[in-house]
Amino acid sequence: MKNVLYTVFIFMLFQSVLLAQKNSEDYFGAWYTLGINHRFTEQFSLTPYAELRLYKPTSNYNLTFASLNGNYHFKKNQTITVAYAYLDIDSVFDIDNVPNTIEHRILEQYAIKHNFKSLNIQHRFRFEQRFLEKTAGNELQNRFRYRLSLQYPINKTVYLALKDEGFINFQDQVFHENRFFVGFGVHILKNTQLHIDYLKHHIRNNSLNRIQIGLSIKTDSRKPKTSTAQQ
Repeated sequence: MKNVLYTVFIFMLFQSVLLAQKNSEDYFGAWYTLGINHRFTEQFSLTPYAELRLYKPTSNYNLTFASLNGNYHFKKNQTITVAYAYLDIDSVFDIDNVPNTIEHRILEQYAIKHNFKSLNIQHRFRFEQRFLEKTAGNELQNRFRYRLSLQYPINKTVYLALKDEGFINFQDQVFHENRFFVGFGVHILKNTQLHIDYLKHHIRNNSLNRIQIGLSIKTDSRKPKTSTAQQ
């Protein structure tokens, strides 16, 4: 009887330890974003962008992302982009003393938009060169990303949004990541949008649930077009 009680005690202790060992899949994390697009001319615009990712909604730091995109609008619905991004990445869910991974990223992108009745459709194709500074040494990784975005306006203020983005890695695990977003956006000001999305993030062997909350702001310094009245 004593041995049985001892075995039950050890089993219960083992179970409690397992339950205490939470990881990033056990929490509903958050991504907070801010993007500002400033149009200088008909052909050229700049987009500063910032992103903060947390393993929990308001705590447990994961990643900081900051980028500056230069955009060339060579057609009304088509854009070529070149950008530089800086990332500070903590890939460990729990508190640790391991230095964060630093990434310097260069990307090249082509985007095209079109409409199907009231549905707004965008295709985005992106190549990335990732210069990673890790404790074990520096590393260069290359990958390709394709994102399909759909937006459907409910009215002049609110729209529904759906996005799916697949990643192709040119190194070890080829199909290593996919991001699926579904949510809505609100035009809170004339040139400002608030968007809230649920994100299902598959990355390597993890399946993460995240909420993304962001602001998109558009500014414009182009001179307004004027027309001479016929007399």
